[in-house]
Amino acid sequence: MSMDERSVVAEVRRVTLRELRLWVREGWVQPAQGERGPAFDEVDVARIRLLCDLRKEMALPADALPVVLTLIDRLHETRRDLRDLTKALEEQPEEVRRSVVAGFRERRGSSYRTDGGA
Repeated sequence: MSMDERSVVAEVRRVTLRELRLWVREGWVQPAQGERGPAFDEVDVARIRLLCDLRKEMALPADALPVVLTLIDRLHETRRDLRDLTKALEEQPEEVRRSVVAGFRERRGSSYRTDGGA
């Protein structure tokens, strides 16, 4: 599903066309470039909704948005990486999986001990 700017504004009623264009200029939303201008997909629309929440509901200042968006993007990347790692681990023989899980638990337990039990 691809939407133009006006369709996005109609779908996400909390954003104005002016705000949407600013967010694209700032690089906070990065739609594909279609024949008739920016083409927004479902991920773009979800990000626009997130921006509305951050700016309008939480009153996050514009200068803090790049930091917050970068952290959110990195969190999503980490989740994807962990999902891929889990799938790769599931493909390994049972003995390998047990060994990895045991090593993980050992490292996790030792990190708690060095952090003062946190």
